[in-house]
Amino acid sequence: MTEPRRVELYDGLRGFAIVLVVLSHGWQLWPVAWIDSHAWVRPFFRNGNSGVTVFLVAAGFLMFSALTSRRELTRMRPDTALVRRLVRVGPTLWLFLVVAVVVSAVDGSAKAWHSDTSASVGHVLTYTWNWYVQGNLVTSRPDFGHLWYLSVDMQAFVVMAGFLYLLRRRPVGLLWALGAFYLVLLWWRFHAADTEFIFQVLVRTTVRMDPFVVGVIAAAALPQLRRPGITARALAWYAAVSLVALVPLLYLCDHDMPYLRWGGTVLEWEVALFLAAVALGGTSAFVQRVAGNRPVVLLGQTSLPLYIWHYPIFMFVERHTTGWSWQAVTVLGLAATAVTCVVADRLVDRPVTAFLRRPGWRDLDAGVPGWFAGRARPTLAQLRTRVDPEDAVRR
Repeated sequence: MTEPRRVELYDGLRGFAIVLVVLSHGWQLWPVAWIDSHAWVRPFFRNGNSGVTVFLVAAGFLMFSALTSRRELTRMRPDTALVRRLVRVGPTLWLFLVVAVVVSAVDGSAKAWHSDTSASVGHVLTYTWNWYVQGNLVTSRPDFGHLWYLSVDMQAFVVMAGFLYLLRRRPVGLLWALGAFYLVLLWWRFHAADTEFIFQVLVRTTVRMDPFVVGVIAAAALPQLRRPGITARALAWYAAVSLVALVPLLYLCDHDMPYLRWGGTVLEWEVALFLAAVALGGTSAFVQRVAGNRPVVLLGQTSLPLYIWHYPIFMFVERHTTGWSWQAVTVLGLAATAVTCVVADRLVDRPVTAFLRRPGWRDLDAGVPGWFAGRARPTLAQLRTRVDPEDAVRR
């Protein structure tokens, strides 16, 4: 299976995840009483937690792949990986924050938020937003609420980069250490769910980062899984079954407490199984049709701007459409989100992705001085055909 096709399947999986996240915030636009009263439809509209789990597992899986794709684990460069991560996420987030500050300064309906804007922006910029909202739920900006995920993701990235670096010379011990760390996080999630306020639990790094660790474990275990006894047909079957199994798991995870217990636990391993099976070459016509179709792949490729922009746009539209029918509010909210994300993708996301595909990044990872000096700039066609594992780490 070619690398571009594999990345497309990962993007397709994230495309489904971002749909779950966006639909879970649709209560700002449409009534949810009917949705909540019908168990057969509720899991598809109230399951943002499951979408976030998919993102975190994929992020951990692709992080390990990026750290070890250009050099062996013993010579990994976590500093370069962190810089790339900050460059990948930062510009799209910065654009949003600039627009949010400007809008809050002129939007009369948001006057109550102005006093807390500076503190909220500061914590979002430093990826400590989830820590801040735990103690400042009432005063923190509500339209930034969903950005807790970016903080958890970045913190998990830093923790696991350090973890992998410390154990880089012990590949077998690394898997055991990762497994032990995961079991501690799993125990803590169950304990916190039973003893603490649900909102604080859902935004706490130590509760939400175990999917990231599962992704790292799956990627680190790939060399042990590449065995002659595992055929391409078996791998394709594993990928297809894990993909189909995600649907019933949504029904298990559509409430917070089941998700925080066994629902989320099974879900993260199902996602890891799919990623590992695809990485080993397991695919089929069914998997290609479901996870590799163009619309969901495009959604996955633009999942970062979609994640950042949709919720505040929903809130803005809801505030300014009092008295409108929910159908009109829904159309306006979705249309405004689509247009904004297309603009953000073209102005920021695509140039950043192209910048990260420049060959000089490989020299930086290898420790070569003057990594951008004396290099001819690649053409747009060359950039489009070049695939780098780190490029796949999108939201």
